[in-house]
Order: sequence, then C-alpha cells, then structure tokens
Amino acid sequence: MKHTIGIIGVLIILGGCAPHTPPALPIQTKPLALINQDTNQSALKLDPFCCALPQELDIKFPEYGPKINDLERFEQAMAPYVEQNGVDRDHLYEVQTTFNTRYYSPWNYSSPPEKAQEAAWPIRAFRGGYGSNLRPVLPAWFEEIGDQCNFESYGTMNQKAITLKWMDIRALPTDKPLYKDPSLPGEGYPFDLLQNSSVNYNEPIFISHTTKDGAWSYIFTNNASGWVKSDGISIISDQTATDVQKSDKVFIIEDNIPLQDSENRFVAYSRIGMVLPLDHENGENYYVKAYDINNSFRILTLPKHAAHVGVSKINKTDLITIGTQLLKNTYGWGGMYGERDCSSMIRDMYTPFGIWLPRNSSAQGRKGEVISFAGISNDEKLSLIKSKGVPFETIIYLKGHVLLYIGAYQDNVLVMHNIWGVRTIDKSGNKGRFIIGKAIISTLELGSELDEFDPEKMLLNRAESMNIFTQLPLTLTRGNKPVSKKKAL
Repeated sequence: MKHTIGIIGVLIILGGCAPHTPPALPIQTKPLALINQDTNQSALKLDPFCCALPQELDIKFPEYGPKINDLERFEQAMAPYVEQNGVDRDHLYEVQTTFNTRYYSPWNYSSPPEKAQEAAWPIRAFRGGYGSNLRPVLPAWFEEIGDQCNFESYGTMNQKAITLKWMDIRALPTDKPLYKDPSLPGEGYPFDLLQNSSVNYNEPIFISHTTKDGAWSYIFTNNASGWVKSDGISIISDQTATDVQKSDKVFIIEDNIPLQDSENRFVAYSRIGMVLPLDHENGENYYVKAYDINNSFRILTLPKHAAHVGVSKINKTDLITIGTQLLKNTYGWGGMYGERDCSSMIRDMYTPFGIWLPRNSSAQGRKGEVISFAGISNDEKLSLIKSKGVPFETIIYLKGHVLLYIGAYQDNVLVMHNIWGVRTIDKSGNKGRFIIGKAIISTLELGSELDEFDPEKMLLNRAESMNIFTQLPLTLTRGNKPVSKKKAL
C-alpha cells in the first residue's frame, strides 16, 4: 500500500451538544417503555436512520447487479489452473534459503532502521481529509495526534517484542479513519489513508517508542512500520528471540483454524502467512509455542492438515490448498477487517514456500527478474506474458495493483488477484467503480463488456511490467550478455 498525501481543504466547524442548560421538563406520567416506544416511532417517521435499532428498519436490500463475464466464464477455483499450469519443483530457489533472515530481521535491530524524520511522514502529510462521519476533520485533531505521537522519544525503547494478536498497523495512533474525498470513487471507503498494513499473531517486531499516554507503540515488522495498540504486544528477552529463531518452524497453509491451549481455550485463528515455532508433534497435531504478555510461552494445538514444518518446495498440492483459501477472501485495504488486498494476498500465499515478498505493490513489482512492457502493444504484452512468464511465479504489475499470473487457459492469459473494482466512466465523464471487492481469477480485460467500462483503465492497458520473483534479477554486462546478480533477493 502506498503512502498517500492528505488533502488540504476548507474545514467546517461543526456544532456539538448544546452549550447551555436545557429548561426543566414536566414530570412524565407514562410508563418508561411507552415513552421510549413513542419517541422511537416519532423519530423513525422523521429519519429512520437517526436512532433506530436495526430490527426496527424496514429495508429492502438491493439485488445483485450485472455479472462480470470473466467471473462467469472462468471457474473461480484454483485446482484446474494448477493442474494444467503448475509444476512440482524438485529444488528450492535461492530466494527460499534466505527467508529466516528476512522474517526475523526486526530482532536484529539495535535501533530503528529509519530516521525519525522518515517515520514521522504522516504528521507532515495529513493536514486535511474526512472522518468517519464524512465531514472534514478539524486542524486541531491533527495537532493533538501529532503531539501524541511523541517522536521526540523515537528510538528510546529499542526493544525486541512479539505480537499477541492480529493487528492493524496505523499511520497515526488512532482507530479513526481518514478519507481523501468520500464523494469520489477510490477516495472514500474502504481507502482509509491511515491504514498502513497489518501484522500477524506471534510475529517478531521491534519497538521504537510509545505515544505519550503509552496506549500505542511504534513498531517495525519485517515489511512495514507504524502504530499498533500497546496491549497487543509483549517485550521479549534476547534469549527468547534466540530460542524462537533456532526452533523448527511451522508454516500455516489454512486460514481460520482455531488455535487452542492445553486447556482447550481459544487463543487465535490460524492465518496463511503465520510462522510459529514448533515445540513437538504427535499423531495428527503439531504443538507450537506462542508467547504471552509475561514473556513466557504456552503450547497451542494445530492440526497437521493446516500447516507444514519448514520451507516447502513449490508444489501443486500446496498451491491448490493455499489458493483455494485465499479465493475466499473479500477485499481488505491494507489488511482491514482481517482481510487481504492485492499485495498481501500474494505475499501470504508464498510465505509457506519460504519466499519473502515486500508488502506493497510497487516493491513487489521489482522483486526478481523484471521484464518491462514499455513501448509495446497490448497484443505484444499478452504474447510476452505467455512466452516468458512462469505460472504461479510471476507478478504482473501496474501502478497501485499486482496480479499473480497463473498461466494460459483456453488461450487466455489468466491472473489471480484481490481487487476492489473495475473503473467506469459515464457519458458525462463522471468516473466510478463497478465494485467486485474480493479475490478472483480473471483475464487482463476484466469488465470490458460493461456499458460504462473505461477502456483507458483496463488492466492490460495499465500493465507496466512483469517480474519472475523466484529468479534472480538480470543485468546487461559484457556485450549485453545477461549475467545473474549474486546477491539474494
């Protein structure tokens, strides 16, 4: 997810509660239940959404709108594409041998990996915008939260820690959203500018400092940084960090499997992309270690079908299992509501294979061997993807979006991606979105049959490059002969 600059606009001061003492009311003689009933019915006649309970509203929900041809024509399941285009690799790629170093990098920091000025970018960037009530946010709010950020204490804690639950990572220490312009497509819900990323349960992190009230902590993960709630993290000792890194690792390949402790109490749900230290295995279960607020650990039970021990070679069985799970996801900007967006879906999909990928789309599009689409036609793009792309190991990049190439099928280039919507434009030039809001399998001409489809914004038109993330980047040297770089991805 890219950092987005907030807008500066005219801000309106809104009225709140009455500043004066209301006049005394006559004593009611009706029973309380009748008073509430009458009040509710009167309010409903004026504005049914002002104060009613959901069950009091007589709402007809909208029917499904037009269908997208791609989603009807191509099976929205992983198996047929993996069976035709997938490959069981008989070796690990070099990128797979460096996963532990990348994943546990926050525990190797002795100080924050970026300067305070860089970390404090949201304080400078966000000076306007709209809040959850779709009204302009007042300047005083930005001043107050900027002061609460406490960046004068940046880098004073410098502690290794671990997360105690799945959490949003926020650009500013608040749960409140900030939208650019809710009246415009792509600028209101769900695009909360303060949603930076998310972090898994039991993931290694590094703490820089806390807000002045201590409620939020500024952290670094192996792929993102920002604010999380302090009650969701636990500081750990150097010895604990060492022990975790030395343990065998369990890689999760199924979402939403309940992890329970020795007394059968629920602790967390599994999530593809999670990595947990193995304690032992027995029968049909793995037993993994999870650390708590007291820097001690407890043993959690995980069924073996939901995970495997150690990095796995790329194989058809796991691709189908993991891909099937991820195709159930609805769209979650920056990981909101525990869902995934385009880049987090691909990142999580390849974590069980020990392939570390960056969190945002632009960085993912630079990983591995990059092949540019500059100066070529759409037909040439498709031909190049078919001839040079490696199914299930190639990302197609366009500004703000990434797609996983899953091979040619019925002579079509097919991709798997998690997308918010198809760009539209009406006869008056008004831009909009046909919302899809989920993980899908489609062509790069997705939605082209829609009446108000915007051809300039077609995925294929916007595609800038593809990159094979399992291969080392190539450079042209010694008479334009491709030579592989020696450094790991």
